[in-house]
Amino acid sequence: MEENINNFNEKGFEKFLDEYHIREYFDNSDLEFETLQQIRQDYQLNIDAVEKCCELLESCVRKDFSLKSISYHSLRCRPKDSEHLIEKIIRKRGKEQSAKYKNINVNNYKEIVRDLIGLRILVIKKEDWESIHNEILHIFSDDKNSDCYIAEKPVAYIRYGDRNIFEDKIKKEYSNKGYRSQHYIVRFNGFYCEIQVRTLAEEVFGEFDHKVKYPYRNDNNFLLRYTNMLSKLTDMIDEMMSTCFQLNEPGWKMNAEFFEEDCYDDWSQTSQSVIPNVSLEGVELSDFVAESPINIQQYAIDKLLRKENGKNGKSNSNQ
Repeated sequence: MEENINNFNEKGFEKFLDEYHIREYFDNSDLEFETLQQIRQDYQLNIDAVEKCCELLESCVRKDFSLKSISYHSLRCRPKDSEHLIEKIIRKRGKEQSAKYKNINVNNYKEIVRDLIGLRILVIKKEDWESIHNEILHIFSDDKNSDCYIAEKPVAYIRYGDRNIFEDKIKKEYSNKGYRSQHYIVRFNGFYCEIQVRTLAEEVFGEFDHKVKYPYRNDNNFLLRYTNMLSKLTDMIDEMMSTCFQLNEPGWKMNAEFFEEDCYDDWSQTSQSVIPNVSLEGVELSDFVAESPINIQQYAIDKLLRKENGKNGKSNSNQ
């Protein structure tokens, strides 16, 4: 794929459209190949500055969190590659018909695409979001004349029925897609950056969803159902972890009384001498090797048929 975008001529572009399944989106957009080519070339010329800004942003946030003892699991920052930049522009115009992207060109794309740099902060439990939220608002001021500021109103993406942990501290947007995360668009050293805050479980869902459904298979009903089930399961994981952390040591000790009769296998006390010593003297390896490859699928079917026929009082010899 990278080869196609590096060879960004019309032939490479055609292959790029097919491999990303976005030919229809490009055809439905008002975008010109030359415009996309100019954007891609300009971004490549500025990639060193983008990467430097990326490193500075991660270092700044990491250092601030360390000084303030902000609880988080991990954080990482990375720039958007030119391939996904072009793909996003095509998708926003051709599929979503975003008015924001209507007149995008080489002179304004860095103002329109506001996730050229992405910082993702992962937390263990949902409730950790608030201290991170407060610190982000502290690092990035409301003063748009400064070098780093909040460029857009922060948003928490949630599902209907979720426990309300955000109250009125952040704008909430409800979705039926299963996606959960808090997003912050900030301006830092001349670039717009997107900060995402989510739990480890929400990260698992987001990564899986991007692999199988979003953004190219959003209309696949099987994947809609499947990812919705996974979203519910990952939310249950978050709720279970939050509940456990909220009970804390006193709650753990109190609840332990109700489970005193639980018992578990102690593997350290289990004998490992379960296989008798068998002499293999005079035994050839060929005795254990089938004369021809085994068709596992057919073998399983045959076994099932024998089992079913046995239940019905039938014999395979009569088949």
